[in-house]
Amino acid sequence: MTAGQPTPTDADILAALNRTGYIFEQRVAALFGDKASTGWSFQDQDTGTSREVDIFYSRSVHSFGKGQLPVDLSWTVLGECKNYQWPWVALTKPWPDIRYFWELDQASTSLGAKIRLDVASPIGAHSRAVFSTIYSERRFQSQNRAIQLVKLNKKSGGWEAHAGDIFNDITYPLAKATSYLDQRFSRQVNEHEYASARSVVQILFPAIFVSSPIYLVAAGQGQPEVRQANHAILERRLSSESVSGLFRFDVVNVDGIREWYNDYVLHVVNAFAEKLDIDPTDAAFEPLQ
Repeated sequence: MTAGQPTPTDADILAALNRTGYIFEQRVAALFGDKASTGWSFQDQDTGTSREVDIFYSRSVHSFGKGQLPVDLSWTVLGECKNYQWPWVALTKPWPDIRYFWELDQASTSLGAKIRLDVASPIGAHSRAVFSTIYSERRFQSQNRAIQLVKLNKKSGGWEAHAGDIFNDITYPLAKATSYLDQRFSRQVNEHEYASARSVVQILFPAIFVSSPIYLVAAGQGQPEVRQANHAILERRLSSESVSGLFRFDVVNVDGIREWYNDYVLHVVNAFAEKLDIDPTDAAFEPLQ
């Protein structure tokens, strides 16, 4: 090293990595085990340049379901990690009292699921509404619905709440990654990568993993109520040249990631596996340790 050039101490290096979130990202990846990737890259649909999401974790099962026809079931966690010292607040509202039978057809990109049911199989076209109901009820209706996510910040005058860079740094990149994977799935089907006599279900879990507590505030009716939680689903409507629609992102505190994956993600996946007659003892269904 050149004489006179400043040399960081071990504490300086660790502090720099903590401030920029790299150590937190590795902490989150470690929870998913060796099959998780960090810095997963994909092509930006607007610019053609490479983008990255922090966490990529994917599992799949290739099996023979009812009628002994091939079935592919896959689920993928796409995660952005945010190491922030102060709490997050999610403003919540109840889910609309409707059934989303159309979601898998008309909004599969934004809502994070893609399904192709072989019409020749016993779980063919007439079962699409059944699968959509499972997806809606297990994936969304049973969870806290957040319509806005903000950060708290402690200043000399007290606590402040602001949205800051949440859109540009978190939700927009996740929306693009979700759309990219959906488009890749569609190309695979259109290019006959999957045989015609095959049912395919792909479920995406775009997630925001945060280091600090999450508070839910039920606003809009009566006196707002505040409570702490480890998980909520953020709902945002986005619109750009390449990405538009209703998007939903899981917001998860790092201390609740194992519970979120084991009790929620696998709960959603197992509901599909049961309908597809897939063996639930396959290694892909193993919980996080």
